Amino acid sequence: MTKRKAKARPSEILRRLGGWSGGSIGQAEALAGINIQSSAERWALWSQFQHLFSGDSMKLIHAVSDHCAMITLKRIERGELCLLPACH
Repeated sequence: MTKRKAKARPSEILRRLGGWSGGSIGQAEALAGINIQSSAERWALWSQFQHLFSGDSMKLIHAVSDHCAMITLKRIERGELCLLPACH
């Protein structure tokens, strides 16, 4: 029996690229182009995951951060955003 390798989460891919060290969810939102000062923009983002509002909050946080990471990776791919590796 062979084990399948788990697909890397988008937030993990972004971390490996050095673009995000896994800080706050607000940082993930900002990299995705969400105006974190706008409650309307943040609600539009978070409301996509209403089905996760009741239950394990980490599933919700992971879903939102992975969604933001996917957007960020697409922005990098299109040349809209360039990130320098973070120094730890």
